[in-house]
Amino acid sequence: MKNTHKNKLTIMKQMIEDESINTDECVVASTYMNAEFPYLNKKLSICNAILNSFFNPKYQRYDSSQKNNPNYLKRLEQRIVFYCFNEKVENNLHSHMYLKLPKHLKFDNVIKKFQEIFRSLDDRTNENRKYKFSVHTQTIDDQFKYLDYCLKRYDINNTDTFVVI
Repeated sequence: MKNTHKNKLTIMKQMIEDESINTDECVVASTYMNAEFPYLNKKLSICNAILNSFFNPKYQRYDSSQKNNPNYLKRLEQRIVFYCFNEKVENNLHSHMYLKLPKHLKFDNVIKKFQEIFRSLDDRTNENRKYKFSVHTQTIDDQFKYLDYCLKRYDINNTDTFVVI
């Protein structure tokens, strides 16, 4: 148990100290379905790739095997990164997320596009269902308190509970 607590504190400290991560705004991506973490991670990964391609059309130009290519390294600095704290509750697999954005992008513009893309990834066939994939944001008053909330289901033995995409 001590090891888990130490890891939580380390994650909290790193997230808040890294000024490139927007810890003032929390994003929650909800599926409103009973599924497993790999399903959510795949949807978020696809969403992240589409967002990066949309805001940076040259994003996919370099293959990841070119890790020593200076253009590849420069491209990595310009990508949108998701820090996902996944949680499964009854009828809602969701992720509390923080975003790391390149300096030239505005948070509100990225969120609008993220909402549109995530909604379109809902592959359930019933158009009249009450709950659909959704993304909402909230301004955070106390960063430590909310990060502690996000980490409440963090499991050091389950890599799907905290994912960086």
